[in-house]
Amino acid sequence: MQKRKKNNRKKVIITFFLITFVWIFGFYLYTTYQNIEIKESNYTAKRLESTEEEQTVEKVQEKSQQIADIIEETTKKVVGISKLKNTGSSILNKTNEAELGLGTGIIVTDNGYILSNSHVTGEKYSKCYITLENGNKYDGTVVWSDEDLDLSITKINAKNLEYINLGNSDEIRVGETVYAIRKSHRI
Repeated sequence: MQKRKKNNRKKVIITFFLITFVWIFGFYLYTTYQNIEIKESNYTAKRLESTEEEQTVEKVQEKSQQIADIIEETTKKVVGISKLKNTGSSILNKTNEAELGLGTGIIVTDNGYILSNSHVTGEKYSKCYITLENGNKYDGTVVWSDEDLDLSITKINAKNLEYINLGNSDEIRVGETVYAIRKSHRI
């Protein structure tokens, strides 16, 4: 019985100290955080300075129109290329696309030099057929071709052509938008 009373006393003392400790700790937290000054300016969102102008519907529409104008102007300088002069009108034609050499190129000079892929135009001195945006058709001769680079230059006998102004690749940055322009074939 005495052992039990001793154990009960121990439990009461431990409980008293725990309750006292929790109360003192709670009082300490309350007084500490009560004295903290909360300023609204610490919690207000601030606009960060940006290199980008404020985006509005009008500015997005204007930029979209500028891009459309550039693409429309550039498309005039893209040509259709085929290795065969007349592919026929049958969809059951057994000629495959590699034999047709269907593809595109871009006019790079006003006197008829066209940059394309060698898999489209063929090897040096081979013939291919060029269709301009306005529908004019020309016989072309491949004057340079490199299969490793998959590039070629073809010459047509034409003058005063609109041509692409090639940019400087050193000025390209990662993340810039790129547009691929493909010409439908009117052969």
